[in-house]
Formats: sequence, C-alpha cells, structure tokens
Amino acid sequence: MLNDDRLYDVAVTFVPGIGDINAKKLISYFGSAKELFSSSFKELKSVQGIGDVVASRLYANFDSALKSAESELEYIYANDIGFVTLTDDAYPERLRECADSPSILYYKGMPDFASKHIVSIVGTRNATKYGVEFCNSFVSELAKKYPDAVVVSGLAYGIDVASHKAALENDLMTWAVLGHSLETIYPSAHKKVADKMLSSNGSLISDFPHGTKIDPSNFVRRNRIVAGLCDALLVVESGEKGGSIITANIANNYNKDVFALPGNITSTYSRGCNKLIKTNRANLCESFDDFEYIMNWTPKKEVSMPKLELKFDLTADEKKVADVLSKYEFLDIDNLRRQTEMTPNELSLILLQLEMKGAIVSLPGKIFSLKR
Repeated sequence: MLNDDRLYDVAVTFVPGIGDINAKKLISYFGSAKELFSSSFKELKSVQGIGDVVASRLYANFDSALKSAESELEYIYANDIGFVTLTDDAYPERLRECADSPSILYYKGMPDFASKHIVSIVGTRNATKYGVEFCNSFVSELAKKYPDAVVVSGLAYGIDVASHKAALENDLMTWAVLGHSLETIYPSAHKKVADKMLSSNGSLISDFPHGTKIDPSNFVRRNRIVAGLCDALLVVESGEKGGSIITANIANNYNKDVFALPGNITSTYSRGCNKLIKTNRANLCESFDDFEYIMNWTPKKEVSMPKLELKFDLTADEKKVADVLSKYEFLDIDNLRRQTEMTPNELSLILLQLEMKGAIVSLPGKIFSLKR
C-alpha cells in the first residue's frame, strides 16, 4: 500500500454510504481521516447520528476503500491531476462553508480557489440569440472591470459553453465543473473548448473518481459545486424546470446571491428566470451594472506612481532600496527586507543613509516612504 497520509483523505470518499455530510462529521470527530480508519467499531457507533447499522457498514468497508484510494492515487499521479480534500488549507473556502460540500475535488489545470471574484453562469441548453448576446455582454463588462474574475459553468450545450467561450475571448479564467470524471469530456463536441481553457490557465473540476460512468444523476449532483464555488450565480435563460433552476435553488440554500435575466413572458426559455425573479429567489439582472450594484463590488483602481527621479548620488545598494520603495506609497521594513534580500543590519544602515540624504521619510511603525 502507498505510504501516503493523503491516502486516507481519498479513501473516505470510497466508503459506501458515508456521504459528504457524514464524512465531514466523522473526520471532525476523530481529528483526521487517518484516525477515522484506525477507529474501532465501538468508537464508530459512539458518534452521534452513526448507529450500529451504519457503523457496521463503514467498518466492514474500510479495507476495500483504502485499496480503491490507492488505485485512485496511482491514476492521479500518472495523469497530472491535482486534488484537494476538506482537510486541506487549499480547499475552496466558499465551498467549505456549504453543508454538503464534497469531500474531495479533482482538477486539471491550476485553479486559484482563493480568487477574489468568482461568478457562476448557468442556463438552458437551448440558448437563444438573446441569451447568448447577454452572456457575451455581461462577461465582457466583467472582464473590463474585474480582470482577476473567474467564470464558472458546466461545459454543457447552450449558455454553459457560451459563458466559457465569452470568458476565453475576454482573457478571463474559466472553470468547468464536470458531471463525470476527468478522463473524458462530455459533450465531446466541447473538447476543443476544454483544451483551450486548460491552455489559458483555466481548470476542469470534478468530485468523481476516474472510471465513473456518465449518468444523468451525476449532472444534478455537480450543480452543488457550481453553486458553492462562486460569490454569485447568474441564470441566463431557463425553462421552469431543469438543472439551472436546481442550481439556483441550491445557491439560495447556500445563501449565495442569485441573479436572473428577465425575458419575454411568452418565451419558454425565460419562464424559469421570470419565476425566480417573481418569487424573490433571484435579483433581476438587465445588465452588468445591476449585478455590480447589488454585489457592491468596487473595481480596483490603478495607482499611478510617479517615476523615480532622485536628485541624490546613491550607492548601488541605496538605489536598490529606493527602487523597491518607488513601487509603493508606503512599505514596512519586513516587506522591504524580503524584496531587497538584505540582512536586517545591512538594510538598517542603508535606510539610515537614505534618510540622512533626504531621499526617504521614516514613519512610525518602521514604515518608509520615498520622498518624491
């Protein structure tokens, strides 16, 4: 068996019937997945909500779960796939807060789960020109004001793939949450889009281990990830029933902000959005300005720093420190030391020399500013 503590984190997901909620409860109770697998039947059944029947089933399947996890890790390491579990600091905090957050996320690419602005966009597979044009306009405005934003969707036909394409066209990162394992792309017609996402610092994400067969129920299950990863969910065209409405309801249960594009009352693919708005389950969104106003987002303003033009004769080390300070309005000594890679004594002497030359200003708290 692999000598890898993470084996136990993965093995939790292979225990039949444990589920994401119970997995979270058991890991919290025992302190780690490894301790859970070392527990006795008596210890298992003492956990609140885990009776004799469940404890017996869990205990009986520990060995087989570890073998499945070993096979999964071998596949992961051989196919350049990353993963995070609930016990990892890198696990997305937005998703961790959800009661039924998945115990594991597999991914291709390098998703920055700590990204400041994440928007999920979902909608009908039968997108109209109206919906696609709104999606393109919305993502274009998002990119202009928040170039660090991430667009999340499900790579399905219609609005999903339109949102991914719009993100790529506007140089935004985009993540696809799949309803199947990572060794395949469904629908296959979207493989080129998926490849372009990966080559553009995007990501493919799934909570299904390799070998999972494509099944309609899995696409419903993945909707909780689409809803949980984001700050806000936007529904662009939907019938009264379907995956987009399910995702909107999940997002509401997660206390996420939900938005919907209103449409013609006679349009089949606007009825779902109109109903979400009418029943106060979604904010009306006619433009990106509506979204930005309700989210209370503020675009980051570019700070234009004056060009460094010192009227002093500086040594090479003094200029090195001055060059770093020129990039900031104020900078503390610890950050200054890291960026100059000088020892504390060297930096203190140079700062004193710069201050005596009148090139910098020393502020309380060991903070320095270049005199401009």
